Amino acid sequence: MSKKFFYITLILLLSAIGIVLCCMFYGEYKPEQRKQEQKDAITTVTSSELIKIQPNKCDTKGDVINITLITDSRYVTPTAVSMYSAIKNKCPETIYHFYIITENITKSDEGILYNLQKLSPKTVKVTLIPQQELNIPYENMQRFLQYKVGMHKIYLPQTLKELDKVIYMDGDTIVLKDLSELYNIDITNEYASVSKDGIYYRFPKEMKEMGLDKRGFYFNSGVMLYNLKKQRDDNIISQLEEYIKTHEDFYGDQDVLNVVFGDKLKLMSYRYNCISTFFEADDLGFLKQFFGEELPDRTFNIYENSTIIHYAGDKPWQDNYQPKYLKELWFRFYNEVMKI
Repeated sequence: MSKKFFYITLILLLSAIGIVLCCMFYGEYKPEQRKQEQKDAITTVTSSELIKIQPNKCDTKGDVINITLITDSRYVTPTAVSMYSAIKNKCPETIYHFYIITENITKSDEGILYNLQKLSPKTVKVTLIPQQELNIPYENMQRFLQYKVGMHKIYLPQTLKELDKVIYMDGDTIVLKDLSELYNIDITNEYASVSKDGIYYRFPKEMKEMGLDKRGFYFNSGVMLYNLKKQRDDNIISQLEEYIKTHEDFYGDQDVLNVVFGDKLKLMSYRYNCISTFFEADDLGFLKQFFGEELPDRTFNIYENSTIIHYAGDKPWQDNYQPKYLKELWFRFYNEVMKI
C-alpha cells in the first residue's frame, strides 16, 4: 500500500468517524435532525390523549415578571421552546422580561432567541447576557460535568444585580399557564421558593450524607423563584463557592444549593415544577403524601393542570420517549418555534 493511498484512507476514515460523532452529539439536542422519526411517533397520539391548555385567570394589572434561563450552544433550541411556551400561554397584559445567560452560542443562536420578542413586542423583552466559562474547580463535579453550564445559577445574584427576584427555569421545561401566581409567592425571608424532588426518597443514604435527612426534603433546582436581594445581602455566593471547593462528586448546582440554602426556603406546589420522571414511575398515593397536596387520579390530568412541566431525565426529543402525549406536547411548541 502506497503512503499516499494510506493517508487518503486514514483521512476518509477519520472524517467518517467525525460525522458519526457529531450526529450522535447533536442528536440529543437537535430534534430537527430526527424530524421524520419524531413525526411518526407523534401521529400515534389520539385526540383524546392530547393535553389541553387550561385557561388562565387573568386580570388587567399586567404584572412585570423577570425570568431567567441558562444555555450553551447545545441547548438553544429547547430553551427557545420553553420561552415560546411561556409567551404563548401567558395572560395578554402580563409582561415577561427574559434574561438569558449564554455561554459560547453563535450569532444564529442569538437570532433564534431574540426573534421570540416578535410574538408580543409590547409585553415581551429578551436580554442576552453572554458569560465566559466560570473559574471554579469543575473537576470536583466528576461524574456530573455534563451539568457544568448550570453552575451559572449560583452567580445569578451577581449577574442580575439590578433585580430583586427572578423565576429561574431549566431549558427542558414548558410553561402551560401564566407565571404571575408563581412570581408573587412571598419569599421576603427566604433564598428561594422550590419544589420537592423525588431524589430524596430514592437516595436516602446520599441525603443523610449531605445532612438533608433532618430538613426532610431535597429540592429540584430546575424551577425556582429566586430571592436575589436576600442572597446578595447574606453574601450567599461565597458560601456556595466554598462548598464547590471543598466537596467532590456533587450533582451539579443542585447539591450545592440544597446544602447551602439550608432552611431558608419556601416549598411551592409540584404544579410549578412538575417532573414527569416521578409521576410516571411512582405510586400516586405515595406521591400525594410526599408532596403533601391533593393529586388528580390520572397522571395525564396532573400534567394538564400544571403550570410548568419539567422534562428532567429523558428528553422528549430523544427516541422512544414516553409517554407519547408529553412528547407530542413538547413538539407542539417546537413546531411553532421553527416557523418563527
